[in-house]
Amino acid sequence: MLRLIGTRSNRDGIGAIIRLGNQSNHVTTAVGYASSSPSAVHFGTGKLEKIEQIEIRWPSGIVQVLRNVVANQVLEVHEPSK
Repeated sequence: MLRLIGTRSNRDGIGAIIRLGNQSNHVTTAVGYASSSPSAVHFGTGKLEKIEQIEIRWPSGIVQVLRNVVANQVLEVHEPSK
């Protein structure tokens, strides 16, 4: 799971697009009429112990790449200032 913390974008990173291998997801809290969900984004990694690369496209336009990330964790990611 990834929990984004925006600095230039909104504080929850809502609207950010995250790519992990051939999977892609975006940060949102909207799931239906008059309801919401947590802003953390979940990816299934199967038996992987390390994720080679995670790409985050923040709403501000910043592209952040994380490499060799340990799987099976909740990862808090802060938006870089540049």
